[in-house]
Amino acid sequence: MKHGKLVLAVLVAGLVLLTASPALAALKASWQMNETSGPMSDSSGSGNNGTPADVVRNGAVYAFNGSTSRVAVPDSDSLDPASKNIKLTARLKVAGASMDDDSYDIVRKGLSTTPGGDYKMEIKRSTDSTVGRLNCVFKGKSATVNVLAKPDLVDGNWHTIACAKTATSVVATVDGKNYARTKSAGSISNSSGVLVGAKTASPLDDVFAGSMDYAGIDIAQ
Repeated sequence: MKHGKLVLAVLVAGLVLLTASPALAALKASWQMNETSGPMSDSSGSGNNGTPADVVRNGAVYAFNGSTSRVAVPDSDSLDPASKNIKLTARLKVAGASMDDDSYDIVRKGLSTTPGGDYKMEIKRSTDSTVGRLNCVFKGKSATVNVLAKPDLVDGNWHTIACAKTATSVVATVDGKNYARTKSAGSISNSSGVLVGAKTASPLDDVFAGSMDYAGIDIAQ
């Protein structure tokens, strides 16, 4: 009987883990970052190409300098989730042993003051700047919901990170481990473009310092 209860508990725990991240049906942006010149190509078929500025590219990795690097992607309705599930994903390595800014924006559409809401995936530094953690923020019609993950990303290693919004939760994921908050952000739609590697282009702020070889946006059908 005890063994049966243990098996049941494991199955239930597995079910919770599987449902922590939203089911998504369509890539709206898939940036492989394997170009050496020209636009940052979107391989999803949605046409969400970006324009890099001061990004060093070797055909496999984009290097962001922490001061002037960024990639600008024009506004598109395909990048607005409205009330649908959305997931932001990136694979990256932070440069150095500390952070030069209070945060590094990785993927962002809009600001906290933008009409229609905004979403962002950022690395937020600790008070001594030596630790940086994934912070997921979704501001919709209902509320602003954020989740700060626990693992330190300023460790010289590559990490896969993700931020997801469902109708009832926000989930931050670092290397496959989920950190979730149950709360509804509501619908998000704005007229801003997406910035990869920075918060704003003019003036430049929260510019990522490090390497990135993938970023993408999934929005449910």
